Amino acid sequence: MKTLLIIVSIFSLSFVFAQDVLIENIAIVDVEKGELTKPKNVFIQDGLIVKISNRPIKVAAETTVIEGTGKYLMPGMIDTHIHFFQTGSLYTRPDAIDMTDVRPYEEELQFAEEMVPDSFKRYLRLGVTSIMDVGGPFSNFKVRDSVAEKHLSPNVYVTGPLFSPYQPEALSKLDDVPIVKITSEEEATALFNKMLPYKPDFIKIWYIASAQEPAEKNYGVVAHIAKLAHENGLKLAVHATQKKTAELAVKAGADILVHSIDDVPADDAFAQLLIDNDVTYIPTLIVSKNYVKAFLGKPDNHEHDLYYANPETYKSMLYFQKYNKENITQNVKQIWDNEARFQTYYDEKIDLMGTSLKLLNRKGVTIAAGTDAGNIGTMHASSYLQELEAMQKAGLTPPEILKTATYNAAKGFGLLEELGTVSEGKKADLLILSANPLAQLENLKTIETTLKEGVALSVSEIIEETPEQIVQRQVNAYNARNIEAFMDTYADDIKIYNFPDVLSMDGKEQMRQQFSAMFESVPNLYCEIKNRIVLGNKVVDREYVRFGETYSSVIAIYEVTNGKISKVTFLR
Repeated sequence: MKTLLIIVSIFSLSFVFAQDVLIENIAIVDVEKGELTKPKNVFIQDGLIVKISNRPIKVAAETTVIEGTGKYLMPGMIDTHIHFFQTGSLYTRPDAIDMTDVRPYEEELQFAEEMVPDSFKRYLRLGVTSIMDVGGPFSNFKVRDSVAEKHLSPNVYVTGPLFSPYQPEALSKLDDVPIVKITSEEEATALFNKMLPYKPDFIKIWYIASAQEPAEKNYGVVAHIAKLAHENGLKLAVHATQKKTAELAVKAGADILVHSIDDVPADDAFAQLLIDNDVTYIPTLIVSKNYVKAFLGKPDNHEHDLYYANPETYKSMLYFQKYNKENITQNVKQIWDNEARFQTYYDEKIDLMGTSLKLLNRKGVTIAAGTDAGNIGTMHASSYLQELEAMQKAGLTPPEILKTATYNAAKGFGLLEELGTVSEGKKADLLILSANPLAQLENLKTIETTLKEGVALSVSEIIEETPEQIVQRQVNAYNARNIEAFMDTYADDIKIYNFPDVLSMDGKEQMRQQFSAMFESVPNLYCEIKNRIVLGNKVVDREYVRFGETYSSVIAIYEVTNGKISKVTFLR
């Protein structure tokens, strides 16, 4: 029998029913030890791993059987640091860059809410079966308790607003603020008591320190919040990016440091402090520089972003390609004027964080993988592999990295009894791969099936993009000059016409040849969508296209069939 996923749609809700599943003759990745087992049989029932055996397992006739010969089974991965109220776009943090004249912040927040179910699918597609939102508005609890219950989703763990000595002015006027300014124990207790009925999975402090607000000044409040959290059985996560602040956070009672320290390198004493206090350390290596890359209009265009990021969000990463220094905001102009200095500064900061990570890992600190997804330039789901790749660049091996993404992440958040390893009694949140991820990190791209609590999902079918998303993904790949990602959006028998019916290109290979040459030879290539109309499977774009120093305006009518662009008609 083959893998089966049953989805019954009732109005807007999708209910997924788990089946009994038997996976036969599959090698299991022991992420704790960094070893591979000999082929075993794994039986899943009621969403749990019931039995793992070297011998055949007798099952009922209706059981779904997956043949695992030559394949690999590992636990689903965990992103320990994301934010639902942020989308990853240029418009998502008006306190960092004010783009409200392009997209009002209220509109961006609405989009952030609407895109959550789409993000769920993208996480599952890339093997991330658990996500931790480490701070946002009270609507976070709705995401966990309502949205995740109505849609196919990873396990969702959340807290509410951040306790912080500082509140960005741009976020202070919202009805449901993600960051609350807390300067006294009384204020901390009031927010904690307001949050407690929502049953947060943990508590988070944004421990911001400056010359005006040194970390020592707010230490008592931090210690008080830690006491409240621990008295109520909750772990305390703390944002503390300076070494001195992080040390104070740990002494106050932090269980999790959600960022690297980035002002000075970690040393043996810092490592021992974390070990002695059983503190989990989340490096978040890529997020800071992603801000600068986005402001420069020079993102990495990583293949996972081009293929798997929400296309509407990612398109903003190339927004500044159409600008010059005369019509950009002052803070962006400052980065453009000092590009080399900013690039060097963040390169050095990443090197420093990487050096600290390597030392802390070698000393035995519990390291957990997390992206800070939702921040500008760090996309939900598609940023995860990029974070793991940065950890590898810092010196961690694939087995060590897999452990941070599974076992350590579950351990750090107190979830090891149900997540993090392929073990009897744990949730059947599992990944089937065609290549061994212990051998090289690249093999995480070979996930064939994601099992979410026993429901087997073919990864090729998890994301069902709309015609508009497919067309936008095509535009993103065009602007990134990535021919493979660009052609991935087209059907093999694509036909391109000049209005009304003059055939100009017939088939994918002819199209590939023409666009490959264009991507290689034309400078300043950029397509801006001025207007868009969506009519069923048709997307009508008014495009403003730059070819070197020339510009042209064109109407493009895209027709999408079975998830691919099957026909394009241009009106020039």
